[in-house]
Amino acid sequence: MSEPEQPEKFIAFFDVLGWKHHVRASSEGTGLSRVELEETIGALGTDEDRKHIEKYGPTTCPQAPYIRRDLDFQITAASDCAIVSTEISPAGLINLVSHCWTACFKLLSKGLMCRGSITRGQIHHTDKYQFGTGLNEATEREKKVAVFRENADESGTPYIELGKDVVFYVEQQHDQCVKEMFSRLVEIDDDLAAVFPFKRLNHSFMIAGFGTEFDPQSERDSLNNVRGWIRMMRAQVQRHINMADASVVQKGGHYLRLLDAQMVACDDTEEAINRLSRPFASS
Repeated sequence: MSEPEQPEKFIAFFDVLGWKHHVRASSEGTGLSRVELEETIGALGTDEDRKHIEKYGPTTCPQAPYIRRDLDFQITAASDCAIVSTEISPAGLINLVSHCWTACFKLLSKGLMCRGSITRGQIHHTDKYQFGTGLNEATEREKKVAVFRENADESGTPYIELGKDVVFYVEQQHDQCVKEMFSRLVEIDDDLAAVFPFKRLNHSFMIAGFGTEFDPQSERDSLNNVRGWIRMMRAQVQRHINMADASVVQKGGHYLRLLDAQMVACDDTEEAINRLSRPFASS
């Protein structure tokens, strides 16, 4: 039996928001440098990502079920957007989501926003050609992302949104690594879900177990490092918001609020560290 011309796969389509503005600002010497623009395109993904999975197999949840060891992982990045597709399998999906999360986090560290969609549908995807009804759906959904919107009229929020069928697929799986990693990489918003790089900006610590010692100062130092990342990212996001475009200002507000929320979480964590480091009152 011959392979279908447009096999069903998981498909991600996402792009960098405000790309034309960034390119124009760079040409005027007021924005990203040429090297930074190149790094931005590289953050979306490269053929090296495909070759890595082709050589080593799945990198996230490597023991999860798959059909092909290379996951039929395909990636095409051009200018400000990327298309990524994988086979329909637990390993295929979690590695696609992981790739999108990594791209989002790299862009966030540069103060850049991205938006996109992860769907399930038909696509013919090679290094030369990309087409299919599933890809058409993914590109259309990218324009209508609504996850985490502030009001009913807002559309095109700056996140990579997952289709409900994609979330349902994960819910039906039995592989615990896939479920755990999905919960780390994705945030649920009512009946919608999105790739969520802000979770990386949490400082977690463990109460020392038997034979080890809880070091509150070390935890505070680590916490302050996280605070430094947040301040840096917030300044970068603020720097790249085109204040002349009300829509961009609104989208940038999403990232600024989430970064502020992570800073509050750092304060809560420090208070917990302080409580744990206080001597117990003697009776």
